[in-house]
Amino acid sequence: VWELDDQAQEDVSLAEVFKGTISKKQLEHDGTYATIPVSNVPQDRRGLVHIWGRNDMSSAQRMGIIWVVKDPGGAVVEEHSEWEKWPYTGAGSAHEFIGGRFDLDKPGTYTINVALSMNPDNPETVDTYYGTLCTVEAAVPEPEFRDFGIERYITV
Repeated sequence: VWELDDQAQEDVSLAEVFKGTISKKQLEHDGTYATIPVSNVPQDRRGLVHIWGRNDMSSAQRMGIIWVVKDPGGAVVEEHSEWEKWPYTGAGSAHEFIGGRFDLDKPGTYTINVALSMNPDNPETVDTYYGTLCTVEAAVPEPEFRDFGIERYITV
């Protein structure tokens, strides 16, 4: 015997899909701002990374960031990670993350690995950038006798 049961009900919830984008990447070096990747950075400058993460969801979200900067030899020159503080980023808005200063003292290519995350209780990476941060140009050495001058001249 078959009976229709219109009274049965089951709640089904889908896992929330977090969506965000690294919307802007800049390197500040001694007061100059440029979009990453940056070319022709003079040697012996100080660098400061700025990364903007955009919330692509329909509700406010807490975003987090982590990045690692390596010099041309592969040594880590900066590691930065943080979760934004309250109030969290609204739908469609972006949050700026700023790291710490580091030296750009070696000529060659510096690299950066960045991951933007949401949901600090169970972090999910929503966007990444792995690539060139900047290229540092070797400093041209100063002439050895730059301040050399003649004080007096005697004929014999």
